Amino acid sequence: MNINTIFLFLLVIAAYLNLYLTFKKIRIQKKQTKLPISSKEWREKLEDENFKSWLTNRERLKDRKKER
Repeated sequence: MNINTIFLFLLVIAAYLNLYLTFKKIRIQKKQTKLPISSKEWREKLEDENFKSWLTNRERLKDRKKER
């Protein structure tokens, strides 16, 4: 077997492996993953947490003003 034949064989194997990995990557990207929480629910949750922290800070400031 000639050295050129061996290199050609390895080149063909590398090309097919590259093609297989490319198609596998594309197939994985096409699958959509379902998020555990929607963006709307996430935004509402953050707004609710921010509002609660605002209320507690407001009450704390009122208490400080009363103490002075």
